[in-house]
Formats: sequence, C-alpha cells, structure tokens
Amino acid sequence: MPISSSIAVDFPGRGYENHKGKGVGHQKRAEEEMADGHYTIRVTGVDHDNPTAVSQTSTPTTLADGSSVITEVRQGSISTGADGLTLETDNNNGRLRYHTVLDSDQQVTLGDLDALNFDYIVHSSDRSDVIPVIRLVIDADGNLATTHDRGELVFEWAYQGFGAVTQGSLQHADLVGGDWVAWQRSNGQNWDQIANMTEFSDWADADGHTVVGGLTFNEDSLVLGWSIALGSGNGTGTMSIDNVQFAGVTTDFYG
Repeated sequence: MPISSSIAVDFPGRGYENHKGKGVGHQKRAEEEMADGHYTIRVTGVDHDNPTAVSQTSTPTTLADGSSVITEVRQGSISTGADGLTLETDNNNGRLRYHTVLDSDQQVTLGDLDALNFDYIVHSSDRSDVIPVIRLVIDADGNLATTHDRGELVFEWAYQGFGAVTQGSLQHADLVGGDWVAWQRSNGQNWDQIANMTEFSDWADADGHTVVGGLTFNEDSLVLGWSIALGSGNGTGTMSIDNVQFAGVTTDFYG
C-alpha cells in the first residue's frame, strides 16, 4: 500500500474524523481545519524494507496538507503500524530516515518555533542512550534565494545528560519546551563536538549561535523541513515514534 494521508477534521460534539472523501464538502472542511496552521495529519502506508548495505530512497509522496515525504533505508526497515512509525535497524550499519519537506505555508523561523515534541517507545536496543533523532533542515539567513547556507539542527538523547533510556513503555520528548541541546550539520560536516552544542533557545535567539567552520543559526533562520532518523553507528534497535508535533501541526502515524 502506498503512503497516504488525511486531515483529522473536528466535528463539534462528535470528536475528530478523518478527511478521506474527495467531495467539495470534505475538502472544504479540511481546508478550514488547516487554515490557522493548527491541525493533525494522519499518515499511513509507510513500508520500506531494505536489507542491503546500499541506501535506497523512495519516490516523494505529497501529503494532504501539501508537505511531501520520502523514506531512506539501509539495512533495516521503516513502517507504520499500531505503535506509530516503527524503525528497525538490522545491524550497526543500518541507517533509517523519514523526511518531511514543508511547503511555504508550513515553514517557520527558529524564533517562532514554539513546539517540537513526540511520543516514542524503545522496544529493544543495543545501546541505552538512543531514541529516534529529530533533525531540522535550516536555511541560515532565511532567504530562499540563497542556498549555500543550509544545514541541519540535530537533537540526540545521548547528549542531554538524561541517563539511560526507558525501554518498553510509551515516553514523551519535548525538545523545545525541554530546551534540549542540539548540534549542527553544515558544509558537509557534523559539528557534534560538545563545544559546538548549545540549548535550543540559544540557536533561536536574536544573536543565535555560530559554529566555527559552520553556519550561524538565529531567530531568523527558516525551517524548511524535519526528519526522523535512526542508525549510522547506533547499533541494532527497534523503536517507534508517533504524534510528532512541529509548530502547530501534529503528525499521527497509524497502520
């Protein structure tokens, strides 16, 4: 089954229903739901398994809200099911990513990003300090006409000082409200040394934060997309993630 999506529409007194119809009325309700930028999009049909050591990238899929997604898999699998989006690596070389590319209406600056959180379950893992990683794709100066100044802001559990991950039960991670530290990938390099990491509020303030050899991210830097990642040296593991909230949009994975 290919990747598909629907907007959860609020019917007063009846709770939420999925926008699945193709009629004008259904489309209007979905557009009304998305108008203020706060809505839930449900995504299903993710099913990408690649046991080989060569990375595979899926064809982009446009979702109901205009964003698009691709999956990237090497020696592992990504799929939607009862626990949300499940990522499973076959070995230490496994590399899994689910990329969301935002359309212009969904892009926000770091200074305006007031929500970035998700639920997760670590079913099993070789390591005690790994959960799915969230990466933000950033245009440093906020000017889309210039493309040489783009990089990523990466949030990893291992650098937060939280101790061992709780396995086997549903947990919640609040990256912005919790003010996690993050590191930058730019100019083809990972700037993940402790000296280059700082709290989200530092990256998102007026002065921002500059990585020597990298870029300056500040309150005017524009978020072009986000991704869920697992693998690349993090051992063998099976983990699920769900209810990813980026700004006003919540992505609900189901199967």
